[in-house]
Amino acid sequence: MENLKEHLDNLVKKYETEDFISHDPIQFIHRFSKKQDAEISGLVASSLAYGNRKHIIAIVNKIHELMEYAPYEFCKNYTVEKGEKIFDGVNYRYTSSQDLVAFFHCLSKSLKKYDCLEDMFTKYYNNNDKNIKNALIGFSGEIKSFCPQMRGLNFLLPSPVNNSACKRLNLFLKWMVRKPPVDLGLWTSVDPAKLIIPLDTHVARISQLLGICSRKSNDWQKAEMITEVLKECDPKDPVKYDFALFGFGVENRNVK
Repeated sequence: MENLKEHLDNLVKKYETEDFISHDPIQFIHRFSKKQDAEISGLVASSLAYGNRKHIIAIVNKIHELMEYAPYEFCKNYTVEKGEKIFDGVNYRYTSSQDLVAFFHCLSKSLKKYDCLEDMFTKYYNNNDKNIKNALIGFSGEIKSFCPQMRGLNFLLPSPVNNSACKRLNLFLKWMVRKPPVDLGLWTSVDPAKLIIPLDTHVARISQLLGICSRKSNDWQKAEMITEVLKECDPKDPVKYDFALFGFGVENRNVK
């Protein structure tokens, strides 16, 4: 384990730098100083963070343009009628324009009920829980409850209740909770030790290569298993190793 820790710590030093920001969807969040703006920007960017990274950045940039770079004001003044006009013809892979209309309807309703998304999340968060699983179930469920008939929201806002790895929501939480230079550390009420690794194909492959986890299914259980091993390297901040596993995986795509 000492050799693994040393190896991963060296990879974190290599990849967790400000240079990472300009090539990643997290770049959008760094443009905002207001907490609510950054939260919405982050949830939009993370929810659409699937597929080719260049395409992700293009669609997230398009949506920020449609929000006129004022996410909180956009959501507070949002109506379904406005959304149908604004997002008409805007589609991204599995996400339709109607999914986007419903997504922002749910965000708008959430922000009329809560001052910020952190308040909604902490309603379900208990620091005595093993990790953020229960809070994530409540958070995702309440957002979707404002438009329960839209199945596309289950893809944009998955839940551990279905054993989904929730890679993109865990990515959002990492951005909100962990401290800079790359992550923002806006949410001070959540313990970084409770976070779960955002499990994508790179993290899964490198975790198997390094002997961290051999489970085949990329599900919530696997994400928890990987995180538990990473806690042995850093009990207070296990998800910092996302930079190591993801960065190493991207640069070594052909390593098996």
